[in-house]
Order: sequence, then structure tokens, then C-alpha cells
Amino acid sequence: MEQSYQFEEPGLLSAISVGIPGKRTFFLLMGEKEKWLRLWLEKEQLEALALAIDQFLLALYQELHLSPEETEGLSLSDDVPSGLPSAELEIDQISISFDQEKTSLDFLVHILGPQKIDDVIVNLRASLAQLKQLGEQARSVCAAGRPRCQLCGGPIDPAGHTCPKHN
Repeated sequence: MEQSYQFEEPGLLSAISVGIPGKRTFFLLMGEKEKWLRLWLEKEQLEALALAIDQFLLALYQELHLSPEETEGLSLSDDVPSGLPSAELEIDQISISFDQEKTSLDFLVHILGPQKIDDVIVNLRASLAQLKQLGEQARSVCAAGRPRCQLCGGPIDPAGHTCPKHN
């Protein structure tokens, strides 16, 4: 059984974390107030998405001769909508593409829980401004956690850090 979700420039597109640093969980919200999804992912996936968005936008700016100011827009909200999402999904893979002045984010996901659905695809078509804001928000959410060790890159807990690269 295959299932898919499509969103064209959704009103809701946010990167969010909940919990205390060291025990946070991360997710993307997307959709509209009445039909929205919560897509769970790891912090490393969110950091990689932010970096991929930056690289993608830089390549587009150079190719299309755009300036970053041309992709300014309204700020994305970090408010979680009330009510239950249409689906709770976990991200397996993300791809980014561009055509006809819109960015496409395609997510290969699986449904959390006992459901047995083989292929679940989420397609989001967003403006460059929305994509840029999502990247900025994702970086901000990731940076709000524990500081990183300058030697090994691992997180530093408030109780201390044993660095494998420090002898």
C-alpha cells in the first residue's frame, strides 16, 4: 500500500525541538492548520538539511543570478498547531530540487506505529523564501543545544565531557 502527501507553499513549515539540551527531539511541521504533518528526524538529519539548503540556495543564486535579498519573505512560525496532526512520520531520506520558480522537498518517510504501509512520500513545493527561512530556523534550533567540543565535535554535557581526542 502506498500513501502520499502533497503541499503547495504551505502556511505551516517549521523546524522545532522539544525537551532540554541533551534530551531533545526534533521534528518538522508542515501543512495547513486543518491538515498538517509532524515529521520526526534526528538532530544530525536536521543539521544536514540546513547545510544542504544553504548549499542549494548558493548554487541557485549563482546559476540564476539572484541575490539573497530577493528571497526574503515572511518569517516562519515556530508555533505548534492545536489538535492532532494528519500523520506522524519519521524521515528516512530528503531530496531537494528546483523547477519553475519553486523548490521541491521530497521526503521518503515511514509511519510511526503498527501501520504497515510500504511507501510513504511527502512532497512539499515551497518558495525560495520559505526554503531559506526553513534553513535558518533549522540552524537556530540545532545551535540551541549543548555546545560542541572543539577537538572531537561531540556534545559537552553540563557535568563535563571526556574527549576521545584529548590525551
